Amino acid sequence: MAIVNFNTSRQTLRCLESLRASTRQPQWVCVLDNASGDDDFDALARGITPLPRAELRLFRSTVNLGFAGGNNALIDELMRELQCHVVVLLNNDATAEPAMLERLVDAASNAGEVALVGGRMNRLAAPTEPDSLGISIYASLMPANRLSADDPYLGPTGGCCLITRSLVEKLKEQTGYVFDERFFCYCEDTDLAMRALLLGHRPVYAADAIALHEGQASTGNVDNDFIAYHGLRNLIWMHAKLVPGWLLVKYGVLLAAAHAMTLVRQTLSGRFVVMLAVYRDALRKLPEFWRERKRFAALQGHVDSSELDRLIAPRFYRRGYLGEVIAQLKARRAKRQAPA
Repeated sequence: MAIVNFNTSRQTLRCLESLRASTRQPQWVCVLDNASGDDDFDALARGITPLPRAELRLFRSTVNLGFAGGNNALIDELMRELQCHVVVLLNNDATAEPAMLERLVDAASNAGEVALVGGRMNRLAAPTEPDSLGISIYASLMPANRLSADDPYLGPTGGCCLITRSLVEKLKEQTGYVFDERFFCYCEDTDLAMRALLLGHRPVYAADAIALHEGQASTGNVDNDFIAYHGLRNLIWMHAKLVPGWLLVKYGVLLAAAHAMTLVRQTLSGRFVVMLAVYRDALRKLPEFWRERKRFAALQGHVDSSELDRLIAPRFYRRGYLGEVIAQLKARRAKRQAPA
């Protein structure tokens, strides 16, 4: 199991504590501190206690590798163990329900050549409400947390998933990496799910493998510059690198509309300069990702084009999003108007 910590030792210790009740104990639990402050790392190192039947390893990076690089480092560490046949990724601000690990492993074992399994993440503050049922892509070609089991399942969120050793090896051999470290964080799990799909691996959703997720513990609330920047920049790169040209043509008008609406929304939120930085930085590296299209296009023979189209939800974007945007804008306006 791989868990990454960044200035959230309290959440990481809570996550580790939840594993004590697991009906199936992991053989190894690797925790990477991603260049947290000394106080946070010291609290983590002091608070870690042995787990039943699991070897617990704590590492510290001197630089923040992001979610992508941090998990890649832990996956590499686990792959050194020849008896490690699956890797489970769990967000450090999540807690594992007792049967989570067992259900993920069962799903991988009971469905033939399954290489990628996703669990269900419910909200920690409201344990019966979904936070993420994996990833869906909508007709705007915008991915989002899947909140309804009726929406097509592209693949798991990186916050609660299982990856087999064979898929790790195949991803490295044929695409060069597990997670794309250029993304740092956000959209890196969509990128991985797309590459796995192009390699012919249809993921499985294990609805009974449940983790409770606090959400945004390391990056702050969902409405901030960091998330707005990385989410949109990485999405542009993912589209340039992986989405087949015929899909870009078919849904291009809706994709352009989504970019226009995002620009308006973020400008109204005071992030016009952030949006300029997004498109500037995305375009600077676009030739690099565009060159990679040829290599990844060769993988598309593993999946039928009509199957890719069926995985796109017919709606422009997920239900409830417009209401969330309006609520965020109202809250931001109220905050500006509040007396000092």
